[in-house]
Amino acid sequence: MKPSRLVRSRLAVSRGEVPAAYQHLERFQALAEAYGDRAAGTSGYEAAAQYVGQQLAGAGYQVRRQYFTFKHRGKWLETFNVLAETDAGSADSVIMLGAHLDGVPGCPAINDNGSGSAALIEAAKAISRLEGIGNTVRFAWWGAEEYKKEYGSRHYVRDLLEHDRRALEAITAYLNFDMIASPNPVIGVYDAHEATPKHAVPDGSAELMDVFTDYFDSHGQPWIPTDWDEDSDQVSFVKAGVAVGGLYTGDDEKKSPRQARLFGGTAKRPCDPNYHRPGDDLHNVDLDALGLMTGAITHAATRLAQDHGVLTQARRR
Repeated sequence: MKPSRLVRSRLAVSRGEVPAAYQHLERFQALAEAYGDRAAGTSGYEAAAQYVGQQLAGAGYQVRRQYFTFKHRGKWLETFNVLAETDAGSADSVIMLGAHLDGVPGCPAINDNGSGSAALIEAAKAISRLEGIGNTVRFAWWGAEEYKKEYGSRHYVRDLLEHDRRALEAITAYLNFDMIASPNPVIGVYDAHEATPKHAVPDGSAELMDVFTDYFDSHGQPWIPTDWDEDSDQVSFVKAGVAVGGLYTGDDEKKSPRQARLFGGTAKRPCDPNYHRPGDDLHNVDLDALGLMTGAITHAATRLAQDHGVLTQARRR
């Protein structure tokens, strides 16, 4: 990989060529200001879910909510996931893409994870315009990820395990997007060639990684493999043996000198110094990273929706 900065020039942003996903971040920021935050179980979360639902309905999707309760500090809380899927495509081959919609209390939560949620809206809109897709594409905006047990995605997978194993087996791949516009970003792709400390990498994950890395390589964009985050929504799918992939631009870990040479930015400084802080707002995201990652996510969704062969051998239970 030839060392360079992000392919998307910052000059393009200054000329007003902001990523389409940015409008959704503006809305998430406005909601956080109006309601205080978008934490699970709050009015802010409800408003954010309504906004996502409106965007999806406008693209022709039927939107549903999956409610669940979870216990936190001795109290039972209720929240929900937001789900939508294509009408077309094989029901026996489902591609899932997900991002958590909730944020930590008292935080605008724009990078974590308004960025992933916004990119997912744009990917869903792009998929709605396709004709003749071969695989069903299902989108999920998860609730209560910030409670450290990935309650929304965990509830979704457990519900299928208990009540509809065939539907779970039909999920050929799950792609996760959590923090993709960090202000001092790396371009990270979930590493499907290294086992996690707790779990083996499911079969088919390497093929998903290749979908992203081939995209970046074709655009001359450097990338790095990144360790799988054990605290995000792909974990439940990994445990269930579903092939998993994803993208990531970094949280409070410090950027290395090598990473600074590859991607620009500042070495020995956090990728996102505002991680889980009130400063995680609209002013502290990298629009180049947001645009690049949104393009990669849309590419992956489009290819997997249309391609019967990428994951033919992905899963063997």
